[in-house]
Amino acid sequence: MHARRLIPALVALTCAAAPLQDALADASEAAAVEGATPATRPAAKVLTVLDRIADNITETRYEHRTRIKSREGIYVWDCSAMAAYVIRKAAPAARRALTRERPVARDFYAAIEAAPTRGDREGWRKVAAITDVRPGDVFAWKRPKDFPSRNTGHVGFVLEAPTPAAGWPGAYLVRIADATSLPHGDDTRDPEGGGGFGHGTLLVVSDGAGNGIAYGWFGARSRGVIETPIAFGRLIR
Repeated sequence: MHARRLIPALVALTCAAAPLQDALADASEAAAVEGATPATRPAAKVLTVLDRIADNITETRYEHRTRIKSREGIYVWDCSAMAAYVIRKAAPAARRALTRERPVARDFYAAIEAAPTRGDREGWRKVAAITDVRPGDVFAWKRPKDFPSRNTGHVGFVLEAPTPAAGWPGAYLVRIADATSLPHGDDTRDPEGGGGFGHGTLLVVSDGAGNGIAYGWFGARSRGVIETPIAFGRLIR
């Protein structure tokens, strides 16, 4: 008797909850879609420029002496030359804020760190937390102290929203586009080639506030991480 009364009640409760469950599912799906899309028009333009480069490459290498012949598909450059080229086409004001004719990685890092998290400073906005990073955003870090390299750091572009890295508490896998001589995890570049432009996956470790504090060059295959602050910036104009 009590069981027969309980079954209709459960059915009624389930039916009443169904619209709420559907709404939550729709909200979750909308959030996922939003995270997968660029946050600004210049960020979307970044992705367009990167696609154009990937589609017409005939030759690419990693070198500090820049040689670009876009009509012929030739892109010989390092990470900062690549980033400056893309930003000049996608966000002219942000490129002008990098006052050096030939900016290096630490200049991009400095521009992001000097920018506010609301509004913008000369076309740049700092992304407050790695969980807010979207496709078309810029990442940059300065060379860690005592790191065996003459480069000033590294810079490139985010292609996909970061995803939590299994087995790495507080860490995220970030699909990126950059120019490098040493391919990342799941990289499009030939490991035996001369490097240059391509896509790969980084591992980024964050602190409790969502700040990037270390990176693993080889993504999920990284055996360790290198500690240095990592800045994420958004192009506004």
